[in-house]
Amino acid sequence: MARPRNLTLCSFCGKSHAEVRKLVSGPGVYICDGCVETFKQVLDKELAEKTPKAETPQLTVKQPVEIKAELDKHCIGQDAAKKTLAVAVHNHYKRILHETSAVKKEDDNSPHMDVEIEKTNIMLI
Repeated sequence: MARPRNLTLCSFCGKSHAEVRKLVSGPGVYICDGCVETFKQVLDKELAEKTPKAETPQLTVKQPVEIKAELDKHCIGQDAAKKTLAVAVHNHYKRILHETSAVKKEDDNSPHMDVEIEKTNIMLI
């Protein structure tokens, strides 16, 4: 039995249009959905190996006393405002570090996983 001459085949794996779900045509070439998926996996793996993973810097939260001492170097007076601001900054950084550590340890069964650190707002006038 003679094969039709207009039969389109995948240029990579040789499967016919009837054997695949989708056959995409290019300038003189064809590629099936299976080959596209295979090449995508290969490219994703190669690009993941070449891309350096950004390491998150280890942040240490200064105590409010240390933050107030730093503020004392730049501001004269306003001790109550500096104390309030130092505590607010300390709590802000603790909340940020808590959220990033919670994202890293989503599957961790820590007893503190459901602890939420409350956000506070401060208005300086």
